[in-house]
Amino acid sequence: MNLMSIKSKDVLMVGICGLGGVGKSTMVKAIYNELSYQFKSKSFLDRVGDVCKGHHDLLDLQKQLFCDISPRGKRKISTLAEGINVLKNVLCHEKVLLVIDDVNYKEQLENLAGGHDWFAEGSRIFITSRDKSLLVRHKVDELYELPQLNWDQALELFSWHAFDRRHPYDDFSKLSNRFVQYCQGLPLALKTLGSFLFKMQPDEWESELSKLDEEPNMEILDVLKVSLNGLQDTHKAIFLDIACFFKGKYKDFIIKILDGCGFHAESGIRFLKNRCLLTISNGKVGMHNLIQQLGHKIVRDEGLKNKGMRSRLWDHKDVLDVLKKRTGTNSIEGIFLNLLKLNNINLTTQAMKGMTELRLLKIFLDSEVVSGEEDYKVCISSDFEFPSWDLCYLYWHGYPLNSLPSNFETQKLVELNLPYSNIREFGEGNMVQFSKLTAVILSHSKYLREVSNFSSTPNLEKLILEGCTSLREIDPSIGDLKRLGLLDLKECKSLGSLPDSICSLKSLKTLYLSGCSKLNCLPKHMGNMEHLTELYANRTAIGVAPHTIGLLRKLQILSFSGCRGRAYPFFYIPGLSLLRELDLSDCYWRAAEDNGSFRPLYSLKKLNLSGSSLEGSIPQLPNLKVLVLGRCKRLRGIQEFPPSLEELDAHECVSLQTSLASSSDVVEGTSRMMSLHETILERIQEMGSSLTMELPPDWYDRDNFLGFCVCFVFAFKDQMPQIHDDILCQLNNFSFFYPYWDKWSGEHSSNDPHMWLAYQPRSGVDICHPETWSSIRASFELSGVTDALSIKCGIQLIYASGH
Repeated sequence: MNLMSIKSKDVLMVGICGLGGVGKSTMVKAIYNELSYQFKSKSFLDRVGDVCKGHHDLLDLQKQLFCDISPRGKRKISTLAEGINVLKNVLCHEKVLLVIDDVNYKEQLENLAGGHDWFAEGSRIFITSRDKSLLVRHKVDELYELPQLNWDQALELFSWHAFDRRHPYDDFSKLSNRFVQYCQGLPLALKTLGSFLFKMQPDEWESELSKLDEEPNMEILDVLKVSLNGLQDTHKAIFLDIACFFKGKYKDFIIKILDGCGFHAESGIRFLKNRCLLTISNGKVGMHNLIQQLGHKIVRDEGLKNKGMRSRLWDHKDVLDVLKKRTGTNSIEGIFLNLLKLNNINLTTQAMKGMTELRLLKIFLDSEVVSGEEDYKVCISSDFEFPSWDLCYLYWHGYPLNSLPSNFETQKLVELNLPYSNIREFGEGNMVQFSKLTAVILSHSKYLREVSNFSSTPNLEKLILEGCTSLREIDPSIGDLKRLGLLDLKECKSLGSLPDSICSLKSLKTLYLSGCSKLNCLPKHMGNMEHLTELYANRTAIGVAPHTIGLLRKLQILSFSGCRGRAYPFFYIPGLSLLRELDLSDCYWRAAEDNGSFRPLYSLKKLNLSGSSLEGSIPQLPNLKVLVLGRCKRLRGIQEFPPSLEELDAHECVSLQTSLASSSDVVEGTSRMMSLHETILERIQEMGSSLTMELPPDWYDRDNFLGFCVCFVFAFKDQMPQIHDDILCQLNNFSFFYPYWDKWSGEHSSNDPHMWLAYQPRSGVDICHPETWSSIRASFELSGVTDALSIKCGIQLIYASGH
């Protein structure tokens, strides 16, 4: 670490934060040992958070620091204020090396290392803490958040403690991997469990592993539990809700639900993240498995014998125990019941009667294949009543009644999610105001005929009715939803029209109409939806889009794939200046008759005209990067391509005669690729689905290197699949998918070989810095197919002509 260099005369204060047990103390001890010989004055204050419980303990630490820095000093310190003055006077005269380990309150830093002005030039101060915000507020010069170990590091550390060697013994290999997976790179857990398992037999390892979910190692949890010290009640409630219910969910979703519970979740999640109790990645909230187990144990300890006294229930066995014995109390705030391992159950009002503080209720089917079959439905009587008026979140897969209870007055409700329900009508006769309700999701409720009375949900932001195949109309009152941002009507096959009032949705950003096969027109005044950015109307009966669609100034994605009527020539609509993606595949597409009206879509980056009736030229689109022309069987020639083009798909263009022009790197690369497949398989090929190719030192010539051409030959062991699949190709650390368009028709036998040829331009790979590669490992996988037989594969570097 350059920051540890003593060459600089500046005072350098370094903060190191991370989860308990991640190795902060180990790191600063190593730093201290490495640098201590370069400093005459030095001090290591160990485990400050544990030692310092009050002012007297903090005074003792000041005395220790003074003695370490000035061992011959005779000045006595009797108060904290006096200690600050004494330390500042001593520390400012000579450069020092100071480590303050495991700080948890700002007062500790204020009294031990108040600021840069305390120290002489060249001093180095290292501070560790589980609280990132504490270090930020203390204005450290550099802040390091210590990550967990990667897999190889974790396995090696575990092996040293479990076997006293670098790698596991062969007969312990799989068991070791399971323990390392459980520890998720946390050094403390790896050391503790490895040492505990030392000299044990494999059957004892199996037994210990099976116990860990119910009885986690207390030595580990005791260390992690320190991070929870001093949490406010709302912070603790947020922590427990995430540990028990919401780990891995999107942060925005969690905030919306927990704000409805009055928890001020935005600041609470930020606080827990600073404490290293949570992580945020790709918009989702994560949590280390052992931290989650700590949360589970805290809740289980609330009712060791009486599970009805626990605040949260997530294990289906515990939920059934409470319902069967009717032991539920007002301590219960949340229930998540997974139906996957259950048969039909009867849920009664009486069984839930005592749960008057219930905030969160989710009855769900935790499965990738969700069918909505009756076997997974919970049985309730027609007079069923929910126990709490404080319900903020209700999710019920296969809700069995035709409507919500007449006394359903949960005015705190934020999200109502009833997929695969039996509901026939929603909103009819409902006089209750759901003023906090922001999301209604009734997807795949196949008996739903009508959605009405939107006046009862004035703050609705999301309405999802996907797969409601009996839905015939949308009530005109939908136009009153001033905050609605998402409307999803996919696969509503009985929906014949949209109310004109939908054009009054000023906040609507995304509209899904795909699969509404009876929908034959869009409202005339679509242009009034001034914030609409995405419109999907695939596989509908829409003949011609209204001209007012050109008034959608903020539209970025427009898709009319598979529409029955004529696709309007959107290139000539002047208002779509921000359009980035346009899909007119499998449509009757025609060029404009009046080229004088031609105005290019300057922002368009992706255009899909596959399967259309396109015959000749396409408009010049100056920023187009992806052009899909596959299955354009009438396409005879293309005179010129946009200079910005990076990806071209022209498969099954059987009438294409004109050679591809070389107006861009991708076109030249694609043109040369078409005659290269035999060369690829002859020169650079391996049997199977992967290969490695060594690269010459000067292979990455940025002026002449165009991209990679890859080839994959495969067959099927048994029957050919009935669906289209993607082929995954991975080049070192870069992965990309391509659709495999063969329809697996009956013209081929199941073991006939299929050859897939693709081109990946250099521009698509540059993000992975290919100039640093000395070799390429290419691997191929046909997604969604388990019986594919890999025959051979190949790769070729593509360069400009003459190179």
